[in-house]
Amino acid sequence: MKKILSLCVLSSFILANEITINDPYVRQTPPNSKTTAFFMEIKNNSNKDVKLIKAQSSLSDTTEIHDHIMENGKKMMVQIPQITIKAHSSAILQPGGMHIMVLNLNQNITQDTKANLTLYFDDNSTIKLENINSKSIKK
Repeated sequence: MKKILSLCVLSSFILANEITINDPYVRQTPPNSKTTAFFMEIKNNSNKDVKLIKAQSSLSDTTEIHDHIMENGKKMMVQIPQITIKAHSSAILQPGGMHIMVLNLNQNITQDTKANLTLYFDDNSTIKLENINSKSIKK
């Protein structure tokens, strides 16, 4: 019985390490702002492509996956259905690029804010990030 339990724990650990999150942070906001964004590196250590399909945050009931595109010579932010993280590769979520947008904030994001974020992937896995720090970003 101990061997089976140990094997189950080891399997869970291996699966959990197929996707790793590096340097997550949430953007600080000016007073009364209704939007912010999460940024991070999502690393896929597996042999298969994985797609980030959804996110949920403690900061709001509304989160969306976004990217920036060039249209008519102007950079525009658009909602996208997913972010594909290729096998043995990373997706970088950063200002001016892909990110997790948070709308209708339930609080201002200050230097003291700690946020939680759950990421949902197309292989039915989830990653829960807790106590994510905020960061001031110059535009």
